[in-house]
Amino acid sequence: MGVVGLLTGFGVFGWCILLDVRYGSEQRLATWWITQAHRWGGWTGPLSFLVSVAALTLYCLLAYVLVALAAAFDHPLVTLLCALPAMLLYAPFALATMPSKYTSYSSWRAGLRSAGADKRDQRRIAWWAGPPSLLGLGALVLTPVVILT
Repeated sequence: MGVVGLLTGFGVFGWCILLDVRYGSEQRLATWWITQAHRWGGWTGPLSFLVSVAALTLYCLLAYVLVALAAAFDHPLVTLLCALPAMLLYAPFALATMPSKYTSYSSWRAGLRSAGADKRDQRRIAWWAGPPSLLGLGALVLTPVVILT
């Protein structure tokens, strides 16, 4: 079952790359966020945090509901397949907005900059929205682990 979990992780990561390369998902997200930041003004940081927490919460709720529905089948692979749509919906958001170990927020800030964000908005969005997304990565990794064990 460990191989299935690993393949699921690679598949979800590949999905995120495909969405970004083919459809510019990170750039679209950055553009949306900058539009909101112009409306939010000084509240950009806290509201960015709330958006990120809301996305994580929705992922957890959707994954929980889908896994609960799949419990009737009593097979871990069916349960994982049922949780997969939630993972595919949330992963591009989490991977775009979370800090990575080596580059911190530089890639996300570059996307925000190219969408028209000034340095202040880049900091507000990245530093506030990033920590919940980092927790979201943990949730994405734990979902197949919990289901398959």
